[in-house]
Amino acid sequence: IVPEGLLNLLTWRELETLVCGKPIMDVELLRQNTIYKFCSENDQAIEFFWRALTEFTPEERSMYLRFVWGRSRLPLTSKDFPMKHQIEILKKGSVEPDMMLPVAHTCFFSIELPKYSTYETLRDKLRYAITHCQAIDTDGRAYDIWDDDE
Repeated sequence: IVPEGLLNLLTWRELETLVCGKPIMDVELLRQNTIYKFCSENDQAIEFFWRALTEFTPEERSMYLRFVWGRSRLPLTSKDFPMKHQIEILKKGSVEPDMMLPVAHTCFFSIELPKYSTYETLRDKLRYAITHCQAIDTDGRAYDIWDDDE
């Protein structure tokens, strides 16, 4: 709770930024707050990822955050992050990596990326995922999946 008198010290935009974060995602801030699993920052797939995120529009960056974290904005500073963003390279399975989509885990602020063969493939698959894969797990649909009568 903020005393009403203090609200006069800020514009509505300043207050919004303090409460909600910046409307345009700072890719460098996200990068500084990222950890890597089964890969390193210098791996080609990770370089492809950061290049794509940097080239995305502000709206696409916000969609990425919603896809991977369930939020559309980053905290203002590194110390405000409740957890680190995590990127993991998917272990190669029986499916060709270029045929797979990234997998997000919103509760853990993490993404699993297939080891795509080209930058364009990563960019296009990531863009497709953030645009079309917006359901968080099976929330609200679990009853449609599990039917005791069958």
